[in-house]
Amino acid sequence: MPLKICFPALESEDWRIITGCDPKNTPWSYHNGGSWPTLLWQFTLACMKMGRTDLAKKAIDIAERRLSLDRWPEYYDTRNGKFIGKQARLYQTWSVAGYLTSKLLLEKPEMASLLFWEEDYDLLEICVCALSNSSRKKCSAVSPSPRFLFDFASIL
Repeated sequence: MPLKICFPALESEDWRIITGCDPKNTPWSYHNGGSWPTLLWQFTLACMKMGRTDLAKKAIDIAERRLSLDRWPEYYDTRNGKFIGKQARLYQTWSVAGYLTSKLLLEKPEMASLLFWEEDYDLLEICVCALSNSSRKKCSAVSPSPRFLFDFASIL
């Protein structure tokens, strides 16, 4: 499964400090680099937005070959996502939903508008000011701009 919840996994001192040596979050497992099928629909949306549906199709093909045979697990372990997670629950609705939603999005791209919208930067600015307890109407030094928090293509 190519859909990591974080990448790269935390290891060594970072893992010890951030997870508190949590055994379920060892490197390349669970929330520390585990692969989650439910993320497939978000990945598909990102691919559509960036004009890279070829990457979404590749991920869906992998999911199609694996998920039903593996009994729809919650997540996969290892850097390559080859093994069902050691604490994964099977027959997870969100894993099924991630796959089905992705298939539908590629078949009917117009449905994507139901799942995302453009950011409202004025509203974002108001929220930032409110969270920082500022009475200012504009808290940032420059106007907010779109940012990509994660490069999904790097995981395939």
